[in-house]
Amino acid sequence: MSDQPPEWARNLEKAAIEAARAVERAGRALGKAVEQAGRTAKAQAAMAAAYQADLEGLEKVLRTLPAEQVRDISAAAAVVTATADQVLAQTPKDDL
Repeated sequence: MSDQPPEWARNLEKAAIEAARAVERAGRALGKAVEQAGRTAKAQAAMAAAYQADLEGLEKVLRTLPAEQVRDISAAAAVVTATADQVLAQTPKDDL
């Protein structure tokens, strides 16, 4: 008899290793998705605070975010402002 495990056992071991790697990759991807969802929720909370003119709440939320995300929110706010101003300029006064 050989000291080597049978081929089916080697194949099973390889499949188990690949499955473990796939689970590890999926776990990392899930972690990133949860992190992104958290950042998105905070950005939405910032928008809600701004919409309600809750400047204290807005600042509190923004301070919890990474600087890069605060810059992204600032840029998005500028786009919203410009677009809203454009729409208002094109809206008949009677509709306001």
